[in-house]
Amino acid sequence: MLLAGGAAAAALALTGCSAGMNSQTADQVAAVPGFSWTVPGPNGGNVALRDAMIAYGGATGYAQGATAPLQLRIFNDTEQPITLDKFESNDAAGVKLASAADLKASPSPAAESPSPAASKSPKAAGSPSPDAEASPQAEASPSPATAAPAKLTIAPAGYLELTPGSGQFLALTGLKKAVVNGQGVHLKLTFSNGVVIETPPGTVVPLAPPLSPQPRLPITPPPTRAGTEGEGH
Repeated sequence: MLLAGGAAAAALALTGCSAGMNSQTADQVAAVPGFSWTVPGPNGGNVALRDAMIAYGGATGYAQGATAPLQLRIFNDTEQPITLDKFESNDAAGVKLASAADLKASPSPAAESPSPAASKSPKAAGSPSPDAEASPQAEASPSPATAAPAKLTIAPAGYLELTPGSGQFLALTGLKKAVVNGQGVHLKLTFSNGVVIETPPGTVVPLAPPLSPQPRLPITPPPTRAGTEGEGH
């Protein structure tokens, strides 16, 4: 009976080892496709970056020199408020805090088209010259608004959402290389409490997948050469 019990225990041990090596959770990956990282704070708690991705830019991705919007969320699991002081990337000329207006930058050339009409007005008469002097004053007024940077402060136990849908987001400007589907970029975030979140070597902030499945390309049969019909049967 002792021998039988020992053999049964050994069989159970082997079965348990086999189940552990071939468990169903061994090949599971996170449901969130973006880059996530957690760094402990200097006085306890953590600062976490979650689901950082480049917004989907179409089937061809982003060309070199283009601007690519980011989407990410930052969680402050500390007892003190923190501020996102610096954001940079080795794969772009710069990283800026953008807004929804930056996504509508494409109509700006259309806004420049009426400028010839404005140039015709001085030709009609010399009297509009005072109006031309007033125009620089209108141009000077928006400059203070753009010069005032927003302060990205995260309250204790709070989070900050930086996505195109939230109204403000980070955007990579002047990409140093083309970023296509399956690739990504380097990102580094520096906070006021000294925490630095950076993509480690071999890891990138990936390009987001499309929100809806892309249409499949039609399958075309290979071309046949003349005189080869019926061969191979």
